[in-house]
Amino acid sequence: MQKHVVMIIANSPNPSYFSWFAELNAIENNFKFTFIFLATAKPDLTEKLKKYNVTSRWYYFDFAPKKHWQYIKLFSKLFFLFRKIKPDVVQTNLFDDSFVALFAARLAGVKKRVITKQDTGYHISYCPKFIPYDRFNNSNATDILPVSQESMELILKYEKPDPSKIKIVHHAVDQDRITVLNPEEILSLKNKYNLHNKIVVGTVSRYVFSKGYFEIVEAINILVKQFPNLVFIAAGWGPQKDKITEAIKKNGLESHFLLVDKINFDSMPSFYKCLDIYVHAAHYEPFGFVYAEAMFNKIPIVSTRVGAALDALKHKESCYFSDFKSPEQIAEGIAYLINDPVAKQDMAQKAYEIAKANFSKEIMWDNYKSIFSS
Repeated sequence: MQKHVVMIIANSPNPSYFSWFAELNAIENNFKFTFIFLATAKPDLTEKLKKYNVTSRWYYFDFAPKKHWQYIKLFSKLFFLFRKIKPDVVQTNLFDDSFVALFAARLAGVKKRVITKQDTGYHISYCPKFIPYDRFNNSNATDILPVSQESMELILKYEKPDPSKIKIVHHAVDQDRITVLNPEEILSLKNKYNLHNKIVVGTVSRYVFSKGYFEIVEAINILVKQFPNLVFIAAGWGPQKDKITEAIKKNGLESHFLLVDKINFDSMPSFYKCLDIYVHAAHYEPFGFVYAEAMFNKIPIVSTRVGAALDALKHKESCYFSDFKSPEQIAEGIAYLINDPVAKQDMAQKAYEIAKANFSKEIMWDNYKSIFSS
């Protein structure tokens, strides 16, 4: 008899792994799936999932205003839903969905309650008063899934769950989709941002302090003296764009450091193929999808020791690691790859092989199948 698995997520209308799981499960027919979305509007994905025989539900949730009454309403709806449909497994992904769904599932008698810790580190860094609520979520879960070693260490240190509940399960990316070759679009991006005959270094991350942008600005300021044709391009969004822009102007880097805002997901393969080197200087990272995306595109990586990079890559073998908040080491890593094309190519190839062995959607699916079935 098929197990009935409910997967629920808040504030994310198009989680890629929901689509993957639905597609792969339709082939293997392992589970009966119900997907629940907590969002301000019904996601388009709910229609696409019908062809995979997945039941989708949408409940209104707005993460911006005060949430107390929303939590109460959602808890009530989910509790009675779980009592009615009697799922074997409830799986949650982010704080808001975990806070209501795991407690409702526990009280409704759902035996297996899985929390994937995708946003580990945010409360620890910015809202420590909410850590007790993370502990509450962990207490309502039977299985706790950090998405990296770093994430697990933070959970054990600050949230202090029962260690026997914990198992690291890496996220994944769709290799076929993130590596689509579109020569016309690549040319269009290079023309738009004047990237021809340039050393193009880049990143994909939100414009926030924790992503290390200010260290990257200082690193580029060091490098342009040695490599005057170097351009750094950052695809992102976020509240600190103005401050990052100020730092760029302060260092006179307007022609060397481009903030191009968020790029459409379908255009991301072409963006990666414009890069010679990928840089990620985050102070912490639960996983970091961008690592796997760069790895699958064979773009050599300079990174701090965080998330998926720390778990899978090795210094000067498959990436170049720098210390946290060290512009000098970031600059050294970029220069190292520019000056040694053989090492650059070798690192990119090794990272690609590591991505195939660790971060494919099929491997992620196999890991979750095992958890849902146990």
